[in-house]
Amino acid sequence: MASFIWGRDPQEAYKNPYEYEAQNQFYREASELLRLLIEHMTKKSGTYTRDDQSAEKAIWMLSLDSLESLIDCLDLLRDKKHRIAGRLFRDAVEAMDTASYFNSNDIKKDKYLRDWYKDKVIQNSIYRNYIKENDEQEWETLQKYYKQLSKINHRTYRSLAYSYSLGSSKRLIYEGRYESGLMVPPHVIAMYYALLGGLISHFIIRIIDCKLISVEEVDRFWDHALEEETIERRFATPKEVFERFIKEADDIT
Repeated sequence: MASFIWGRDPQEAYKNPYEYEAQNQFYREASELLRLLIEHMTKKSGTYTRDDQSAEKAIWMLSLDSLESLIDCLDLLRDKKHRIAGRLFRDAVEAMDTASYFNSNDIKKDKYLRDWYKDKVIQNSIYRNYIKENDEQEWETLQKYYKQLSKINHRTYRSLAYSYSLGSSKRLIYEGRYESGLMVPPHVIAMYYALLGGLISHFIIRIIDCKLISVEEVDRFWDHALEEETIERRFATPKEVFERFIKEADDIT
């Protein structure tokens, strides 16, 4: 079993944010899973030389950087520092995108790999365009992440409004500074935990594709990290209430 935060829709989490015990369970599970992954990934430390310009080395370095960003995001959310965590989401995604591109079959990847080793920036659009043309399912998944993360990083009105609550006459009250004693709105923390759960799961799929870890190892890590009992929801959504009603009616009949 596992915390239901894994796989939770971020917008649904925003609308139903008060599942604190489940969020705590998710933190424990994610923290242990990421610990196992970083231990596994750093086993390659000392493998590559400075002048090695292989795709394998680049993929490992980029994936490790992405993993570190995910770990930082989890700890920042624990401390209610969602503004910094939101910026790191994109860092994690773009690093894993570049790693996946160097692992791809694109005929132009060797040229961009040489450029990367020359300290040139590899635009994320290169990987996006490659996936858009070659993997429809992956493109649909990425679009969801890109859309959410773009709003956070480009500071749209709503992304900034996550740090405010409404006072009298619908006046905005700023509540974004955890250190100042103000209460960070729970909605944004719940949403970001759900988003992070999806990113961690997606990262694991990527490093399997890049042959940095086996499916068997991942299964073992999941089994170790996930707790035996799932903390149930305290606040059911209207849809869940309806589904429960139908199930109970079916049981009676």
